[in-house]
Amino acid sequence: MASRKAYAYYLRGKQLALIEQDSVLGDGQTLTPPGLNDVGPDGSQLWKSPITAVTDGLEIEYVYSPRYRIDQAATTVACDRYTNSNGLLKIVDAGNGLPTSGVTHIVIDGSEKWNGLHTVNTLNAGYTILETKYNGGSVTEAFTVYTDVDVLNDESDEIDLPEYLAKALIYYVKAKIAEDERDMGAKDLLMKEFYAIIEKHESSKIWGARMIAPGPNAIR
Repeated sequence: MASRKAYAYYLRGKQLALIEQDSVLGDGQTLTPPGLNDVGPDGSQLWKSPITAVTDGLEIEYVYSPRYRIDQAATTVACDRYTNSNGLLKIVDAGNGLPTSGVTHIVIDGSEKWNGLHTVNTLNAGYTILETKYNGGSVTEAFTVYTDVDVLNDESDEIDLPEYLAKALIYYVKAKIAEDERDMGAKDLLMKEFYAIIEKHESSKIWGARMIAPGPNAIR
């Protein structure tokens, strides 16, 4: 007998994790899909990494907007190892390609554990110590480091937003100003406009035909 499967997901930075409900009845049918907050200590509603193979019919499209930009002509360095340096993450480059000055942030890509933005603690020839906490041993792993990174860190930075979303940002800032002034009516109205623009922008990413159902009192 075929069984229905319930899936959910959660986000962590630019990573998306897919989880599957692992709770079935005696006949193999899954229970009614629960909410993520329904998970209890008795295991009646349990979510895990996917427990069965999915050969077709499952597709995920996910877009992540980071708080940094990598220059189009960014310098990339191939690193081959990371280790611990007084409780901080130390990345090692046997080819001495890592910069020794002028870099405050880097982006790691291709690592099993350290992908993303990191703040630089110390620059040296052949290795870089980051502000990232790490107390493990030396691990041999090939990954790429981007060194030309523009980080959003003060008011002079340019926010890389599409023009349409820039309008939403204006509504959001005005709503926060209204909230500070305790004008909750204006705040609610501005946030309504903010969410309307966000919803339209997200809806524009959906592929396929659109259908509009007539209202209950519409002329048929």
